Amino acid sequence: MDIEITGLSKTYDDGSRTIFKDLNVKFETGKISVILGKSGVGKSSLLNLISGIDTPDAGQITLGGTRVSDMDDAMRTRFRRRHIGFVFQSFNLIPVLS
Repeated sequence: MDIEITGLSKTYDDGSRTIFKDLNVKFETGKISVILGKSGVGKSSLLNLISGIDTPDAGQITLGGTRVSDMDDAMRTRFRRRHIGFVFQSFNLIPVLS
């Protein structure tokens, strides 16, 4: 599934910390891509935005022709459940169910 990001911007801490500003990138199906960088530069933030766990301040995120960035919370959750696999950096497990 192609992943296309256009004009992506994201800030945290009430806008005082810019993670991305006008990011444009395309990850093509069948090609290997690596997201590499030091701690705190936005690697996990980018994955959270692509998967719909977080939402951008501006810009578009399109997965396989579907514009995820325009979906509401419920639609993003359904899309993520059907189309995205995720291994978290830290385990987000519910203790009584794990």
